[in-house]
Amino acid sequence: VFVNDANTMVATCSLDETVKLWSLPDGKELKTLTGHTAQVNNVSFSGDDKLIASASSDRTIRVWDVATGKQQQVLRGHTADVIGVYFNPLEGSNLVASTSFDKTIKIWDANLGVEAKTLRGHTMQTNNVAYSYDGRFIASCSDDRTVKIWSTDLTKKEPIMTLSSHQAPVLVALYSFDSKYLATADQNGVVKIWSMPSGDLVRSINAHTDLVQDVAFAEDNKTLVTASLDKTVKMWDIVSGQNLMTQNVNVEVWSLDVTSNASLIVLGCADGSVRMLKESGTEAGRSNRGGR
Repeated sequence: VFVNDANTMVATCSLDETVKLWSLPDGKELKTLTGHTAQVNNVSFSGDDKLIASASSDRTIRVWDVATGKQQQVLRGHTADVIGVYFNPLEGSNLVASTSFDKTIKIWDANLGVEAKTLRGHTMQTNNVAYSYDGRFIASCSDDRTVKIWSTDLTKKEPIMTLSSHQAPVLVALYSFDSKYLATADQNGVVKIWSMPSGDLVRSINAHTDLVQDVAFAEDNKTLVTASLDKTVKMWDIVSGQNLMTQNVNVEVWSLDVTSNASLIVLGCADGSVRMLKESGTEAGRSNRGGR
């Protein structure tokens, strides 16, 4: 689940091999993007909201034009399922990062459809990837229980640092919008907050009783929303560590994103539904099945 910069649209992906675009806040289906030949694991809007990149178990990343829904590029090079995908958020950037069960992170030029570089260092499958919003760093996380920070400088191949305090496979990493924090979450439901670019661990939160596959920052850079297979959605103040909200949604949550002020939380659920929670905790209806 990925909300665009303008908060007008959310992209979802699914086991049904499609990517769907929905309008916000009303949740109307706008488009279905078809072309992948296996489940789609992740989606990301470009910095200018004009393109979407999707990662799939068919080992490809595909780049789509948001306005037309047409496929622009198929990026091939990973040798196993592609799990994470993230556009460089800088306006005008054509670079896309991806992670795969092949243990690598790849950087692609989405315009030219070519691979720019491959980053190696993780010893087990890589699960997710994120750019810092200042465009300087990439964070990747892995079943090897580490998070690695890489330079976006295409000439540099070695990680800048390795963060290794998680005790379980790390499933997601995400920067705050001011690039000053990195949130990571693992299979045990533990969420860690790191000060960036120093890499100091700020706090560790025993957030959930089951794995956390996704987290999202609000634009204030201190409110973090987490969701888990334990069927809850929670909101945290990362500065104080305080739990601001807990909502049981009665279904396993695979992915989430929020609008800028976190007043609307969009969930991709295990039953194939896409659900929207208003911050007050009321559920704002549910779309048809097929979201992730």
